[in-house]
Amino acid sequence: MRQGVLAEPTDLVKHHPSGAQLRHVVWVLAGLALVFALLAPAAGIPLARAPEFIPMYGSVLIGANLLTGILLLGHVHTGRSRALGILVLGYLLTALIASAHLLTFPGLFADQGVLGGNHQTTPWLHVAWHALFPLFVLGYTRSTDAPPLPPHFMRVGALLIVLVVALLVLVSTSGARWLPPLMDGDRTLPLYHWIAGAILALSVGVLWAIVRKRPRTVLDVWLAVAMAAWVFEIALSCVLNGGMFDLGFYAGRLYGLAAALFVLGALAIDNIALHARLHATFQEMMETRAHAQWHSLLGTVLRQLPDGVLIVDAAGRCVMANDQAGRMAASFAPGAAGAHAGADAGAHTGIAAMLDLIRDPVARAVGGETFHDALLESDHDGVRRTHTVSGAPLRDGAAELAAAVIVVADITERTEASAALARALDQTRYLVENTPLAVIEWNRDRAVTLWNGRAEELFGWRQHEVVGSRIDALPLIHDSDADQVGQMIRRLLDSPTRHAKSRNRNLTRDGRVLCCEWYNSVLVDEAGQILTVFSLVLDVTEREQAMDGLREADQRKDVYIATLAHELRNPLAPIANAASLLRAKSLSPERIEWIAAMVGRQVGQMARLLDDLLDVSRIGRGKIELRRTRVELGRLIRDALQASMSLIESGRHQVALRLVDEPLWADADALRLTQVFANLINNAAKYTPPGGALEIGLRSENGEAVAWVADNGVGLDAGMIERVFDPFVQVGSARHLAQGGLGIGLSLAKGFVELHGGSVHADSDGEGKGATFIVRLPLCEAAEPEAQAEGESAGGAVNGKHILVADDNVDAAESLAWLLRSEGASVTVAHDGAQALRLYHERCADIVVLDLGMPEMSGLEVAAILADKCPRPYLVAVTGRGRQEDHAASLAAGFDHHFTKPVAPQQLIELLRGVEQA
Repeated sequence: MRQGVLAEPTDLVKHHPSGAQLRHVVWVLAGLALVFALLAPAAGIPLARAPEFIPMYGSVLIGANLLTGILLLGHVHTGRSRALGILVLGYLLTALIASAHLLTFPGLFADQGVLGGNHQTTPWLHVAWHALFPLFVLGYTRSTDAPPLPPHFMRVGALLIVLVVALLVLVSTSGARWLPPLMDGDRTLPLYHWIAGAILALSVGVLWAIVRKRPRTVLDVWLAVAMAAWVFEIALSCVLNGGMFDLGFYAGRLYGLAAALFVLGALAIDNIALHARLHATFQEMMETRAHAQWHSLLGTVLRQLPDGVLIVDAAGRCVMANDQAGRMAASFAPGAAGAHAGADAGAHTGIAAMLDLIRDPVARAVGGETFHDALLESDHDGVRRTHTVSGAPLRDGAAELAAAVIVVADITERTEASAALARALDQTRYLVENTPLAVIEWNRDRAVTLWNGRAEELFGWRQHEVVGSRIDALPLIHDSDADQVGQMIRRLLDSPTRHAKSRNRNLTRDGRVLCCEWYNSVLVDEAGQILTVFSLVLDVTEREQAMDGLREADQRKDVYIATLAHELRNPLAPIANAASLLRAKSLSPERIEWIAAMVGRQVGQMARLLDDLLDVSRIGRGKIELRRTRVELGRLIRDALQASMSLIESGRHQVALRLVDEPLWADADALRLTQVFANLINNAAKYTPPGGALEIGLRSENGEAVAWVADNGVGLDAGMIERVFDPFVQVGSARHLAQGGLGIGLSLAKGFVELHGGSVHADSDGEGKGATFIVRLPLCEAAEPEAQAEGESAGGAVNGKHILVADDNVDAAESLAWLLRSEGASVTVAHDGAQALRLYHERCADIVVLDLGMPEMSGLEVAAILADKCPRPYLVAVTGRGRQEDHAASLAAGFDHHFTKPVAPQQLIELLRGVEQA
C-alpha cells in the first residue's frame, strides 16, 4: 500500500506521525502563515455586506464541529481516554455556541436575532466561544497521562456544556444591556480588541503546549494546525480588523472554518484508512485461524467504524453486525416510523429487510465475487438517506468459503455536497455566460479555450470561430496598441506576475474601434506552472467619450467665464467715465441727459446679459413658465425684425421678407417667441459680412408653421451644425464677428421653441456658404376678437407718500431714495433689517422697499413681521435673487411684488404710482 498522508493505515489518536505527515503539516502551516501575512495588512478594509455569508459559514462550522466530535467520540469509547473526552466536549461546546451565535446574529433571521438581545449579544458570544475552546484543548494536552475516563463522564460533561452555553446565551441576550459594549454599529470598540488580544495570547500559549506535548500523535499535529488557524482567525477577525463585514471579518471566519475542517479532514482520512486496516485485520485473522481472537478483534474494529458492517454466512443470513449497521437497518424495518417494539428487535428486523433488498449483490459476495458501490435508499420519518453497499468474500482455510462481509456507508451528506458542487458549477457557468463583462480564457500556448456570449456581442466573432485560435492572432488589437498588448502577454506568461490590467483600443468584426479595459489573472498549479489565464474585458468606450465631452465642456466653461468677465466689464467702463464726468462742474443739461442715457443703455445691456443667463438656467431645470396667448406669427416676426433693424442697418444688409399672406396663429408666449426670432435675426446679421443678404420667411406645412432665417454669411461646417445650439458655443472662425455676447442666444432659442412643442434646426452647405435656421411650431385656431379694454384709471401719485427703503448696499439705497424723492415722496433709508423695523415703528410707511439679503435680519423676516401690521404697508422686494424659488419665497413671506436687480427706475415708479394711499 502507498504510504502517505492520505493512505497510511495508522490510528491518528495513538500512533506517532510519520515523516511524510510531518512534511505535509509543515507545508500547510507555511501556507496558512503566508496567506495570513498577505491578508493581515488589509484586514481593516471594508467590504460589501454579505449577510448570506453568516448562515453558510455557521452551518458548515456547526456541522464540521459536530462531525469532529462524533468521530472523536468513537475513539473515546474505544480507548476510554480522558484527554479525548475533554476534546470532544470542547467541540460540543464550540458547535453549541456557534449555533447560538448564528441564531443571535442581528439582521440574519430577525432584527436582533432569533434569541433576542441587542448588537452586543453576538460579539460577547464570539468572545466567550474563542476564550473557552482553547481551554479544552489545553485540558486535552494536560490529560494525556490521566486515569481512564470515569463512568458517565461524557454524559455529565455534555449536560454541563449545555448548561454553560444556555447560561452564556441567557447572559448575552437578557442581560445584554448590562454588559460593557464591544461594538458601535458595525465597528468594534477598543474593549473588544483588548479582550481579543488576551484571547490571542491564550490561544498562542495553547498552541505552544500542543507543540511541546510528548508523546506526539497524528491527532496532535493536526490539532496544532487547527490551533494555528484558530490563532490566525482571532488575529484577523478580532484584533486587526475594524468591525463587521471588512476583509478581516470574512477572512478570519474562513480561517476558523479551516481550523474546524483540518481535524475533521484528518479524522475523515483516518476513517477512510480504516477500510485498509479492516482488510489487513481480515487477512491476519484468516492466516492465524484463531477464531476467538478473530471475533474479539473484529468486534473491536467494527465498533470503531463509522460505517455499518455485517458478516453473513453462506446462506446470506447475518451472523454479526456492528452498532452502526443496526442503527442504519432500523430505518428499513417495516413500520419503523411508528413501531413501539424494542430496539434490538427493530434492528434485527431492519437488517433482514436491508439484506433482502440487496440479496443479489450479497449472493455474489457469498459466491466469491467482490462488489462495490451498490446503492441503497431508505425513507424514515420523512427523511430520505442514501447508502452505498460494498461486499467481499471471507475464506475459512485456503479455499473453502465461510462467509462474506458487507459494508454499508451513509453517503447522504456526500451526495448532497456533490449536488451542491454541481449547482455551484452551474451557477458559475451561468455567471460567465450572463456577466456584462466579456470573459476570455486562454492557456500558456495562447490558445483561446473560453469565449463567452458577451465576448461574442462585444467583438462580433462567434465562439466556434475563436476557440482554439491564438489570442494574439485574432484581429482584436488596434495596430497602435499591438506592442503594448504584446508586452502585457509576455509579462503574464514569462514572469511571476499573476495579475495585469491594461487599457487599449480593440477592433470589432464590423470594423468599429472600442476602448476596453482588460483585467487578466493567471491560474497556476502547485508547481507554479500556468494552467490558464482569465481575461475580463470591460467596454469603456462610452465612458471615455463622456470624459472627452466633460473635458470639452470644461474648456467651454473657461471660455465662457473669460467671455462673461469681458462682457460684464465692457459696460462698466462707460459707467465709470460717466461718474467722473458727473463730478465735473458746470455740465450743461444736454450733457447730463446724454450721460444718463448712456448709463441707462449700459445698465440695460448688463440686465439683458443676466436675464439670458437666468433663462438658460431655468430652461435647463424646467423652471420657466410660458404665458401663452393666441399669437399671429407674421406680426410677431415683423416685430422681431423691427427690433433688429439697427443691427441690420449697421451691416448694410438687404432683407427679403417672404411671409405667407394669410395669418398663422400659434398658442405661444409672444415675448419668448419674439426673443427667439430676434436672436436668429441678430445672429444672421452679425455673422454676415457687410452688404450681405438676409431672407426671413413664414409658411404653413402639414399643420405646422415653418419659419426660417437665411443668410449668405460665414456658414457652418458639419461638426458645428450639431453643436451650434449648445450653450456658450461660438463659431471659432467667425468669433471676431460676434460683437460681444456669450454664445447662449441659439441655446435660448432652441429651449424656448421646444417648450412651445416645436423644433429648430440649422442647415449649411459649409463654411462661407451661409446658413439657414428653420423653426417649426404647431398651429392653432385663430384668436377671437377681444372687447376694447377700458382705459386704465390713474393710480395714486407717489407724491405725498412715505416710503421706507432698506438695502445693505448704501449706494443702491441712497440712489433709490433720491429717485423717489424726485417724484415727491418722503423717504427713510435703513441699511439692515433691524434698523428698518425700528424706523418703521418710529414712523409707519405706506410703502416698504426691502432687499432680501441684509445683515441682522433678512428682508424675508422683516416682511413677515410687517405683513401682520394693521394698517399693512405695501411690500416690494428689490433683490439680486431672481430664481422662481426666490419669487415664491417672497410671496410666501408677504411681499406684494418682487423685482430682480437691476430694476428700471420707470418700472418701479409706475408700480408705486399704482399703490393707493393707505
